[in-house]
Amino acid sequence: MYARALMVLLALSVGACSVTPAECDPRNADIGFITKFNCSSQGVYDQRVEQKQRTLQQEQQANQLFRDTYRAIEQQQWAVSQDLATQQRQSAELNRSLSALLADLKRRAANNQKAQKEIAGLEQQMKNVNQQQNASVMQKQVQLQQLRTRLSELEGDLGLR
Repeated sequence: MYARALMVLLALSVGACSVTPAECDPRNADIGFITKFNCSSQGVYDQRVEQKQRTLQQEQQANQLFRDTYRAIEQQQWAVSQDLATQQRQSAELNRSLSALLADLKRRAANNQKAQKEIAGLEQQMKNVNQQQNASVMQKQVQLQQLRTRLSELEGDLGLR
């Protein structure tokens, strides 16, 4: 009988000593020694450490993903800036070429009023293309190339080739 009473008392005391993770918060200075002992002996502190480590690992993986994405964006920006610089150089070269061709046509067609008028129109179109604020470099190149084609046609029509 005495043994049974002791078992019941022991079962009640162990059940009463179980703790929850919320009770085992190490930042809680108000918990007693018995509660801290129970937290440690029942592995609640260890569970908390494991959970915090999992959270840390997940956050580190997310952080690495952000760094990789940021690096990829920087590389893409660099590539785009290189492409833009190349397009701008090509556009400037096309402008120089067209200007030289127009100057040569002007000189050759000095006595031809019709040709002078067409050359003046082409010069104005070239000026308009170069003054466009909203057009992309590629659009300007296409328009300048079309002007170059028209200049070549004009040169052929005038027999200046």
